[in-house]
Amino acid sequence: MTRILVIESEVRARHALRTILESAGYDVDTAAGHAEAGRIHDDAPADLVITDAIDAQARLSFGGARVLAVPGGCTGREHDVAERVRAIGVQNFLPKPFRRDALLAAVKVTLNMAPPHESHQI
Repeated sequence: MTRILVIESEVRARHALRTILESAGYDVDTAAGHAEAGRIHDDAPADLVITDAIDAQARLSFGGARVLAVPGGCTGREHDVAERVRAIGVQNFLPKPFRRDALLAAVKVTLNMAPPHESHQI
């Protein structure tokens, strides 16, 4: 089963993401921040990390996990944000707000992307 680690600072959003992803058949762990996520990933490596952060911290050394950034507050700046997240090694991004079907499509696309290169890991 595909393992997904969700890093989301907002409790309600974190629970909603877990519910959506589990209902689609994914094995999901959640964390409120990167320190907690790092511990979870060390114990049970994820295939995909979904994070609300879009700085270099978002690309912690999550092994071979792909990363889908789900930032908020980027309406009208999607192109700039996409360039920024990809420059730090994030495979894909989906700006908030988004619908369930858009999330699941982005997850599927990201999982099918090439794994991250070592040069992008911090």
